[in-house]
Amino acid sequence: MEQSFVVVNPTGIHARPAKKIVEAAKLCGGTVFFEKDGKKVSAKSLVNVLALGAKLGDTVIVSAEGEQAEAAVEAIGAVFAAVEVH
Repeated sequence: MEQSFVVVNPTGIHARPAKKIVEAAKLCGGTVFFEKDGKKVSAKSLVNVLALGAKLGDTVIVSAEGEQAEAAVEAIGAVFAAVEVH
């Protein structure tokens, strides 16, 4: 399963949403990847998610395979949809 998401959080994907993304990715028994600007990383690693440096307006492709892949992508989508202003 693959889906694209646009970062709507004004501060981008910083530590707090990145932690929620990793937690959502871990719902999947298989693999979950994030891809931005041709760079593909495991979404189950906080360091990797932060390393992508996703900012407001960036598009991130989330791909998942395995058990609960759809649920993991949906949960990650909910994180992308949430706008936190701090």
